Amino acid sequence: IYITYVFILFGLLNCLCLTVGFFEENKYAVILVPFLVYYGSSFIMKYLLVLILVVSFSSCTNYDEKMRKFDASFTKMRKITSANVLNHELILGRPYIIHYADSSVVIYDDINDSIFTLIDLRDNNSVYHFGKRGEGNNEFLQVFSLCSLYGDSLIGVYDVYKRNLVEMNLRQIKQGNIQFPVLMQDSLMSLNICPTQYDTYLGLGFYENNMFSLTGKHIGSRYYYEYPYRDKQEKEVKNRLRGMAYQGTLSSNKSLNRFVFAIGSAPIFSLYSVNKDNIDKSFEFVGGYPEYKTEDTGTTRSAPMSVANKMAFIKAYATEKYVYLLYSGNSYKEVGVKAFNGKIIYQLAWDATPICKFVLDFPIMNFCVSDSDDTIYALMDKEEVELVKYSLNL
Repeated sequence: IYITYVFILFGLLNCLCLTVGFFEENKYAVILVPFLVYYGSSFIMKYLLVLILVVSFSSCTNYDEKMRKFDASFTKMRKITSANVLNHELILGRPYIIHYADSSVVIYDDINDSIFTLIDLRDNNSVYHFGKRGEGNNEFLQVFSLCSLYGDSLIGVYDVYKRNLVEMNLRQIKQGNIQFPVLMQDSLMSLNICPTQYDTYLGLGFYENNMFSLTGKHIGSRYYYEYPYRDKQEKEVKNRLRGMAYQGTLSSNKSLNRFVFAIGSAPIFSLYSVNKDNIDKSFEFVGGYPEYKTEDTGTTRSAPMSVANKMAFIKAYATEKYVYLLYSGNSYKEVGVKAFNGKIIYQLAWDATPICKFVLDFPIMNFCVSDSDDTIYALMDKEEVELVKYSLNL
């Protein structure tokens, strides 16, 4: 109110003196004009600067306040301690993805000669290395995700360069049969693909106007929702370009009829259900938005992020009963690449009811959870990456 009053007061005085000086040739008004213009402008700019700072601070505070409220909604909190998974050393190169199926953990390693490592948790000495990089059959160019499939021993592998989803049969691999039959060949330029229980495939991508797709023989290809935006101005940014700033993790439950999408660059996540021919959003949390610039030359597109952005839900994992969100809360400006690790995992029910907040003893890069929700398996970021586990049983 006071700032508004200052604007009006000096604005009216300047207008009055300028009018009198111009039309009446009043010498006192002419003398006063430069002083009013100078001091009025100075005074207004000072408070305008304060206003800008207040708005900027309020924006940051609003982000922090929403996250504080979200965090406080988890009335149950547990500190949990890591333990070794194996009784011998496991050498990892640059592990990127981890997934649980059939009492086993599968790790995708970006630089090892064998890009997959399978650990049979029923027999900790049973470790299998397999999978090759290449363009041929049963080879991979760039694995983007691992996902649940129908069947206890099956995992889906999506190669974003080959644009196909293949099947990994863990029981067959343990017997030495290394085959990856193609389940779905994508034609929509999707970033990620996972199946649903209705003989359709859920896609995530930088589509022209949408974020998700649903493809099947009986429905063709349909599109749903768009990437988030904070206001009308950001909504005007092309969806394909805006999506680059809102990338995240897609994970589905074992029944393949629910999934979570959690964004890494801002505290945003959504829960969805899938039916035969539609995708329905059942819950959304928006705690803030990322700061970024857009670059579109016509041939290349990018959305470089501000180093001051606080990384939020950097990874997500879904089981039949719960959703798990790995939270960072740090910025690249503050801690460098460590901002992409987190020490807090939020556990929620599929109706978004807060269940428990787990505080880890060390930061982790990625994780998965057993089907029975009793153990977290994680890639811990120490001097070297280690595979560890956290017991969730009391």
